[in-house]
Amino acid sequence: MTSTEQELNASNNGHTEAALTPARRAWVENITIVTRHKALILIVTAVVTIATGIYAFTQMPNYYKAKAVILPARKAGGVLDNISSGIASSLKDIGLSKLHGGAEEGYSPLTLLTSRDVMEKLIRQFDFIRIYKDSTMAQALEDFSQNLDGEVGEEGNFIIAFEDTDPKRAAAVANAAIGAINEVNSRMAKEEAVHNLTYAEQRYKQNVADLDTAEVALTAFQRKYGVFSLPDQAKAEVTAIAELEQQKVIAQIQLRNAEQMFGSNSGEVATYKSTIEQITSKLGEMQAGLDSKVNSFVPTNIMPDVAIQYLRLMREVEIQSKLKAFLLPSYEQSKLDENRNLYGFVTLDSAAVPAKKAGPKRSMLLLGAILGSGLITAIVVLVVTNLKRVRTNFVRDRNRIGL
Repeated sequence: MTSTEQELNASNNGHTEAALTPARRAWVENITIVTRHKALILIVTAVVTIATGIYAFTQMPNYYKAKAVILPARKAGGVLDNISSGIASSLKDIGLSKLHGGAEEGYSPLTLLTSRDVMEKLIRQFDFIRIYKDSTMAQALEDFSQNLDGEVGEEGNFIIAFEDTDPKRAAAVANAAIGAINEVNSRMAKEEAVHNLTYAEQRYKQNVADLDTAEVALTAFQRKYGVFSLPDQAKAEVTAIAELEQQKVIAQIQLRNAEQMFGSNSGEVATYKSTIEQITSKLGEMQAGLDSKVNSFVPTNIMPDVAIQYLRLMREVEIQSKLKAFLLPSYEQSKLDENRNLYGFVTLDSAAVPAKKAGPKRSMLLLGAILGSGLITAIVVLVVTNLKRVRTNFVRDRNRIGL
């Protein structure tokens, strides 16, 4: 029988009326064991705490965090920024749903900040491979990314932060990160503009050819039949159809851009496809309605099939004219976007050299060392003592049965 059990038995003999439950007995035993080994626990805790303190104050350098605040730059009025502005009102007027899309949101600075291009540029600029004592760029990227951070502020601003042992370098890296973000943003915008320019040029040249063909056909028709004008009501309906055709082309261009930026399975692409389907359906209804009222729009001496042909020619000329009025500025804007720097973010507050350290929290380390080492030592003492008890009981029981 162990000394702990003897003490408990002596106590129980004096108070037989208060028998201990198994759970309470185990609790008392464990407290007794910890109390008996308190000197060992205190010594181990003191040694671990002193060692942690020596390491924290002699080996762990201070870290400083510098923060810069940026805002999205105002829209420059590029083709992608303005391309959707004319759709909403037209769709609303004809009872279609408003066009939504993510293309006008631009690139997130936090996404650009953590891109490989930005981080590698900063690592090379400040020679972090040498500073971190890394042998490869991959290792430097891992170390660098742990010190680089970004977050969205409550007011919608973006906070760029960098942590370093040198407070001046921390501020310099945070400020340099803004320039690197803008460079990547400008490069991506230019690449997007190149794609837009190719499609805009192709679509514009097609429009010019279609408009020439429609105008020649209308002129020939007018000379043959002597019909040179439409009533105001007919002109209004033809103009409405032409404007809707314009919105359809705008939505098709936005669809193409969304497929390039977000992929063919994205929500933005699905939204544009749905909008195009709605516009196409509405166009069919309006064109059928206009054809059915052809007799009221032309002179009575004109045959119905000739009148329909006349309306369609007028409609085609109006449509192609509307498209040209939109595509030509878009085409020219795409050429401008291809050759200019599109800075997406402006600095609200530059990163200043931090005066106070951000870490390490040495007091918290010491408190953790005290609590952790004391608790772990107590657990080890309990486990070892109970294992010894189990072993002693096993040997005793084995001897009793003669094994």
